Amino acid sequence: MPCGLSKSELEQRRIRIQNIIFKNKLRSFEEQTKRVNEMIFLDFKVTQAQEILRSAYEIFKGKMAVAFSGGKDSLVALHLTLHTIGSEIPVIFSNTTVEFPETVLYVRNLAESWNLNLEIAKPPKSFFETTRERGWASHENRWCCRPYKEEPALKFMKESGIIAEITGTTRTESIYRRSLTPIKMPQKEPFLIRVNPIYDWNQWEVWKYISWKNLPYNPLYDMGYRRIGCWCCPLNGPSHYLRLKKTHPKLFQFLENFNPRHPYFK
Repeated sequence: MPCGLSKSELEQRRIRIQNIIFKNKLRSFEEQTKRVNEMIFLDFKVTQAQEILRSAYEIFKGKMAVAFSGGKDSLVALHLTLHTIGSEIPVIFSNTTVEFPETVLYVRNLAESWNLNLEIAKPPKSFFETTRERGWASHENRWCCRPYKEEPALKFMKESGIIAEITGTTRTESIYRRSLTPIKMPQKEPFLIRVNPIYDWNQWEVWKYISWKNLPYNPLYDMGYRRIGCWCCPLNGPSHYLRLKKTHPKLFQFLENFNPRHPYFK
């Protein structure tokens, strides 16, 4: 019996060897490409964000504040601002009265550890009190955003002479924000100029910066939440409430028994 390899077996072995050689080449390039990617990220995206902040500071004579929601994007914008402009800049957290308890605690702890010039803006009436009167918001009638997210913060900014707000908004968030610019002039009320230092970042770059700088982030992300806004928002999908039932059973039970009935339970 012949002991040599057949033609097909030789071809298979040749292909396997070529694949091994190719994979070894890839591994040899991996560390170099990693360094290049990091260098490009630092030289372009981070430097660009810092330049946006410096330019805005000169244009608006320092009359700016950071809008901090407790989310990852505004965390990066806040950190960049503190290390580019300075720690005295006002930081505004809009507590809608339906923020996750983890978010409220996280913001307070961060304000203490970073020595933030923090202003907590709150509406005069709780969200649930107004919901009992007006019913739940919907896609067609988002009555809650302005009185609970915008107006309390705007009131503070007007009283403090602030004319521009630094945000963590990115144009990769949705199709409606594709035209976002570094500095956005208002087209309608509220007539507030918005400065967007990370306008051109994607989510990978946001998390990359958080990891690189070892920033403390909201613990809700580790619970599986992608968005950490109002915990009872009627525009959240079913997956949000399935997760809420698991992570915050008391909040879920409160919502289940609330009148008027939440859209999720209808």
